[in-house]
Amino acid sequence: MKTKYIVLLLITFIAGFFIGSLTTGRVTRTKVEKIKFMNTPEGFRENMYRILQATPEQKQALTPVLDSFSKIHWQLMLKSWEEQNNMFMQLDESIRPHVSEEQYHMLMQHKQKMMQGRTPSDTNLNKEEEPDP
Repeated sequence: MKTKYIVLLLITFIAGFFIGSLTTGRVTRTKVEKIKFMNTPEGFRENMYRILQATPEQKQALTPVLDSFSKIHWQLMLKSWEEQNNMFMQLDESIRPHVSEEQYHMLMQHKQKMMQGRTPSDTNLNKEEEPDP
């Protein structure tokens, strides 16, 4: 009888752990997707509409203003990403004389692995146009 309670307790614990892990993963993924969407011109515009609780008429009037600002904002983000990319390239070159070829190769493999999960728009830092909404 005591064994049944222990088994039931363990099954409950494992099920709770499993459900909790899935829930945490889903919540995290949803938040990341929301942040990624907010970093697009369309996401920026939609977020402003949501914050302002804009009516359809207001949306029509605000769209040109927000699109104009969004384009400038997007260009600044692209410039920032390009500057970060250049900074990390300089870091790689500064590190190279202080590590072995094998260590440097491991670093480059790691960077390549990290870039594999990105979309083409994430890696195209020289793109000057805003993406299609």
